[in-house]
Amino acid sequence: MFVRRIRSLPSPPPPSSLLRLRAFHSSPTPLADKPSVPIALISKIRSLRPGTPLSLARSALLSSANDVDAALAWIAAQAADTGAAKAKKLEGRAATEGLVGVALLGDGTGGVGVRAAMVELSCETDFVARTDEFRALLEQITRALAFFAEPSTSSTHLTLHPPSSLADTPLVPSPSDASSTSAPFSTIGTSISSTISRLGENISLRRAATLSLDPVLPGSTTHLASTYLHGSTSPASTDTSFQSGSLASLLLCRLPSGGEVDRVDVKSVLRALARQVVAVPTDSVRGSGKGEEEVSKALYEQPIMTMVSSEKLVFGEGATVEQVLEAWSRKRGVEGDLEVMEVQRWEVGGCEAKE
Repeated sequence: MFVRRIRSLPSPPPPSSLLRLRAFHSSPTPLADKPSVPIALISKIRSLRPGTPLSLARSALLSSANDVDAALAWIAAQAADTGAAKAKKLEGRAATEGLVGVALLGDGTGGVGVRAAMVELSCETDFVARTDEFRALLEQITRALAFFAEPSTSSTHLTLHPPSSLADTPLVPSPSDASSTSAPFSTIGTSISSTISRLGENISLRRAATLSLDPVLPGSTTHLASTYLHGSTSPASTDTSFQSGSLASLLLCRLPSGGEVDRVDVKSVLRALARQVVAVPTDSVRGSGKGEEEVSKALYEQPIMTMVSSEKLVFGEGATVEQVLEAWSRKRGVEGDLEVMEVQRWEVGGCEAKE
């Protein structure tokens, strides 16, 4: 009996794709580990510099080996380059809107000196002028100029500065720095450029003035300052050392020694004078006698509109500012009169300030 042997046929070779797959799995190529950036550091960067995109914060930390200070400096440098390029592109566009800000860090009362600044910051639209970021930038610039103000070396105490000369002035943190637009150690110029980059409008420092007088000894002639803002855009706050609006005034007065002068009383009179300057177009303290039109813009020749006659201060109907100040000084036994020395009245888009 014959038994047929059936030989098993060889298995077909695997497809070439399977061979390639086996080869791939048999010799894997190790992937390089990606650098790690802790989420907590990204959050810290964004809290210290609000508005920073996640990707930018991560790139900054990667470039600085997760050093927060170095990362902030890296972001500031990137923003400065981007902002400067955008500012250059937009600098020819008209900027007729904006705000006037006044920082009064010392008004001369209570034994402190006078330290103040007034700034007009311009932009293209009213929409941008009303943003928190624009107001925060104006506050930082104005406070910085008041903080670094030096006593004048000219015949006038109030100093007008060419805007171009202030670009390298460093900014100082403000009490309401939660919405700060500046990076650490930023200047007026770099902060304006970076804000232009974010808001997409031309922004420029139109004009700036500072006022600085050192404290005086008790019993000496005192210099006092006051300000008033119309159309204020500043949020309600217990800190009134900075205000912004569409129209502002800044006054410097001289109070001779002697007499009984209450601090609250004199501050009330000064504020009334600052309101008078805002209420009536004013460009000087005294008239020059060249005509009725110019006299009407001289503070001392104007009828007082912001004070009323009372038992504490009696004056006749139609009394001028000069007559009211004379009556106030006599009532309090001041040796000489409370005198307005210098005045500035700025309106957004108005004429350039005069010294």
